[in-house]
Amino acid sequence: RVVGIAPLPFSGIRAFPNLWIPLSQYAYLTGSNKLLTDYPAMQMFGRLKPGVSPEAARQQFRSLAAALRKQQPERVEANQWVQLQPAGMSIDLSPRNLAELLLPVTMILMVLLVLFSACANLGNMLLARGLARRREIEIRFAVGAGRGRLIRQLMTENLMLAALATLAALVLGKLAALLFLRIVGDNNGAGLRIVTDWRIVLAAAALALGATLAFGLAPAWQMVKGAPQATRARRMLVSVQVTSSCVLLILSSYFTRSLEQGFRTAAGFDYADLALVDPSYYLHNYTPADARQAAFDLAVRLRQIPGIQAASIAVNAPLRRPVVQYASGQQLCLNRVDSSYFPMMRLPLSLGHIFRPDEPDALVISQSAARKLWPNQSPLGKTLLLAQRTRTVVGVVKDSGANLIMYPESVEVYGAITDQTAPYATILVRTKANPAPMLGTLRSAASISGAVPMVFAYPDLVDQWFSGERKMLLLVGTLGAVASLLSLIGIFGLLAFTVAQRTGEIGVRIALGARSPDILRVVLGQYAVPFGLGAAGGVVLATGTARVMSSASRGFYGSLDPMSVSAGLLLFAAVAAAAAIAPARRALRIDPSSALRYE
Repeated sequence: RVVGIAPLPFSGIRAFPNLWIPLSQYAYLTGSNKLLTDYPAMQMFGRLKPGVSPEAARQQFRSLAAALRKQQPERVEANQWVQLQPAGMSIDLSPRNLAELLLPVTMILMVLLVLFSACANLGNMLLARGLARRREIEIRFAVGAGRGRLIRQLMTENLMLAALATLAALVLGKLAALLFLRIVGDNNGAGLRIVTDWRIVLAAAALALGATLAFGLAPAWQMVKGAPQATRARRMLVSVQVTSSCVLLILSSYFTRSLEQGFRTAAGFDYADLALVDPSYYLHNYTPADARQAAFDLAVRLRQIPGIQAASIAVNAPLRRPVVQYASGQQLCLNRVDSSYFPMMRLPLSLGHIFRPDEPDALVISQSAARKLWPNQSPLGKTLLLAQRTRTVVGVVKDSGANLIMYPESVEVYGAITDQTAPYATILVRTKANPAPMLGTLRSAASISGAVPMVFAYPDLVDQWFSGERKMLLLVGTLGAVASLLSLIGIFGLLAFTVAQRTGEIGVRIALGARSPDILRVVLGQYAVPFGLGAAGGVVLATGTARVMSSASRGFYGSLDPMSVSAGLLLFAAVAAAAAIAPARRALRIDPSSALRYE
């Protein structure tokens, strides 16, 4: 029963819930009456009083632990205390979560590279504009203007352009952010909002000022020096732009390939035709024995539905939080399943046998568990202390990959379903085709009096798990497209300016019998070295970035592969060729008599 509505800005501290229930109701839903005992990871939140530092609060908590130790010495050991930390600072440092943390930082760096590429474009345009203003600058020198005054005038013009562009960027940026938020959606209920405050305005102004000083001062200096051609400066700016563009395109290819590879390895089980039926017997006052019988009856009933290949019982279904146990210093994911689980999940037996009904304490383990727990030994007959009981290994199966998303370093062990775990049993169903059209049929077949079970298609669950990464791929692709567009504009403008500047020279060469390859060499040849240096610099920077990402994410991102480098460079070459077509055609069509008459 809904009794209240939370204010819109509130979404929670570490999660993004859609609804809240009392703690006692949570205990009922999870079948627990001893919350702190059964859920040791439960967290409590509090707000410090004004003037109380976190360190002072930690000392008070240590004193509290000492008092608890005196009251209950059997429950609180000598080296235990209550941990206090700022809310939101607990970070899961698994490879996948590290990758999620690193990707936004890299996105910011890629956005800055886009800014560099745009500024290099603008710098080249300012240098080209200096030729048109050569007579104006000479007249100003003639009437007594000094270099300092001319540089101030030119930088004032640049700052005015930057100010107008910043205002336009704030408006267009917010519109683009709103559009992007609409495209990617807000499926996690985080209540994401686009806020433009004084800090955003200040950051934009600081970036505009820095870009103006970095890329506007050099063209201004070249103009007042009396060398507006500024060939060396123009080539340097070309190299900067090529480097930025190549880095963006290579990294776009790299992230796309790495994340797609991450999708395949993180969800390492065959889920394309898999569905999950969760009857949640623990919510409906089933006794353990009744829940066990109901689960087995439901599995039999589901197998009889046309279009169903197999159905089996598992307490911890893939992509749901597994029961984590520790044995011999190794993190293990313990699952309770029936014997049909292994053929249904396509996990062939490599050693021993599957546990039988008369083996309640038998274990089947994965190949990775066998390697980590007993390297170079046969695991059959070995024992493990799990859930305060000694259990014997009777079989080894292939790794399922069902827990790689949440626990990449864990290994799997399987035990038979017991009466205590049966109320939490779920039914895994493998269909003959896409499971989505059969969800209604499965839901009807699994319905019990007064309740409708939850039914999911695993392709949808996997898409939800990786929705954030897929949205990041969209952003990476957008940045790559922007880089391509900037390269197209910049190279086109540069070559068009070169053709316009050297029209007379090209006309003379054509009049003297120069052929088309010679003309193209004149127009394009002077930029071969800047392009080559820029491409080499892009490969070096992209390689370094990929190595940092791979090391920091503990291998979730792989090393930069030749395919990503080749794809980025080929895409840039295609963009450069497309940009050069029109200026090259114009150069080849120059009429010598018209060019000389113009000269």
